[in-house]
Amino acid sequence: MAAPPPNPGKTPKPRGFFPGDRLFASLAPYVSFADHLSIRVVCHSWRFFCRRVGRAPPPFPWLMLPEPTPASPAAPAPVTVRRQFYDIPGGRPYAYDVPGEGYHRCVASSAYGWLVFVSVDAPRRLVLVNPISGARVVVSWPFGDRSPNARFQAALTSSPADRSAFFLVVATDRLVAYCRPGHQDQAWRTLRAPGFRYDAAGSDIVTVGAMVYLIDSRRKVWRADLGDPEPKVERRNTACPLPFPFEEGSMRHYLVESLWSVHLVVTDEHHARVALFRLDWDKRAWVALDRVGGDRVLLLGRGCSAFVPPAAGRPPGMVLFAHQPSLSLADVDVDSGGAAPAWFWSETRLNNGSDGFLVMKKKMNHREGQFTAGDSFWFFPAIDPDESLVRTS
Repeated sequence: MAAPPPNPGKTPKPRGFFPGDRLFASLAPYVSFADHLSIRVVCHSWRFFCRRVGRAPPPFPWLMLPEPTPASPAAPAPVTVRRQFYDIPGGRPYAYDVPGEGYHRCVASSAYGWLVFVSVDAPRRLVLVNPISGARVVVSWPFGDRSPNARFQAALTSSPADRSAFFLVVATDRLVAYCRPGHQDQAWRTLRAPGFRYDAAGSDIVTVGAMVYLIDSRRKVWRADLGDPEPKVERRNTACPLPFPFEEGSMRHYLVESLWSVHLVVTDEHHARVALFRLDWDKRAWVALDRVGGDRVLLLGRGCSAFVPPAAGRPPGMVLFAHQPSLSLADVDVDSGGAAPAWFWSETRLNNGSDGFLVMKKKMNHREGQFTAGDSFWFFPAIDPDESLVRTS
């Protein structure tokens, strides 16, 4: 039978969509990331447009604050914890659920909107979480019977939605383990890294594409190309002339990627002095730099360092340190009555002189709520354009 003629008085609309959705679809490209987060919770159809349009993340990352102090020390640890993510330039906190700190602790953050947690209690596992989208990927523990409290560090090479380039990397003494969660072949593989020793202050890890770099307290560098069908670990004993003396054991090392190059930042335990270097792999050397290049702001923290664009009150050349007391117990403020109010980051600016001293430093307190002495992590909010590509569990 012939179809009935269309009704000129009605305009067909997608099933489940409302008239206002068309307006939002037109305005979505002009909505800021912060407004985007509020709008996407309105209804299913608006979340659909949010996924289609996506949003460029804010240029300045947020800081994930430590877990709130539990109401009762004897209370069982919750499965999820509401953590605050603080927008420093905007002065605004956001709250999202992450795995409970009693069962999991954060070990790394990536530039793709994901955090890496490790379970403290059995069953041993790693959990990748995007707090904004709610997506998560559970991965088995790679080191057999070794405790997840053992010394190790982790990194992601890309977003889990990018199946072709995504690797989860975990490094510990003498071993580098990697896998591709959600990929057809997601088994763990290990590479031997003889001579590498994890050190809480001296070790760090960074990825440049599928290439992973490691450094230890002696500033020896290891790298492996995980995109190679048969990756191998290479080592360089690099020279690194420091512009000022350090006491033995007082140095902190941070690896940072910028413009597909690996940079090293060396500081003392109080962040009173800073030295910047760029890796020249072929010459086996760190090239000294006299400033933060590219008119950028430098964010430092174990497993979350980055060069980012400047923001309000944070001009180029400024350095921000995430407060991570496990790196330096000397930085924890205490008084006669116990722990002082928690502070979460410090801000400094590099002197242009040759001594490399910091000419300004201030600690930043968060004035709302009580927090434990856990680590802070820089968090890079982002939403995968197609969340369906990420396998959740």
